[in-house]
Amino acid sequence: MMYDYQGVVEEVGETQTFSSGFTKRDIIVGNDVDSENRYPNPVKFSFKKTNCQMLDGIHKGQRVKLRFAIDGRRWEGQKGVQYFVDLTGIKIEVLGADGTSTEPVPAPAEPGDAAGEFVDDVPF
Repeated sequence: MMYDYQGVVEEVGETQTFSSGFTKRDIIVGNDVDSENRYPNPVKFSFKKTNCQMLDGIHKGQRVKLRFAIDGRRWEGQKGVQYFVDLTGIKIEVLGADGTSTEPVPAPAEPGDAAGEFVDDVPF
């Protein structure tokens, strides 16, 4: 299931690369300018793998609209079972003062041929 969240960028993190080769980049988005909420509500979203590049043109203070999924995982360790929740960014677009999109950020390109069509090169 996908969700949308709209707000003002408070921070854009650097891309992190882990020993497994996995990459992620976090963005913190706070209350929207028109929010009725009087209290700060910063929310962290993580863009993973090739989606990290979507945050390249995003800067502090911009109004944005994010599309995200909620991911959960279970982990068993020395302290017992723990559960983790992650808000995984799928798409982001910059909004103007009136809330309309001004700069859609393109999604990473799918593998394909020169015409941009998907090529299924799986051998089975």
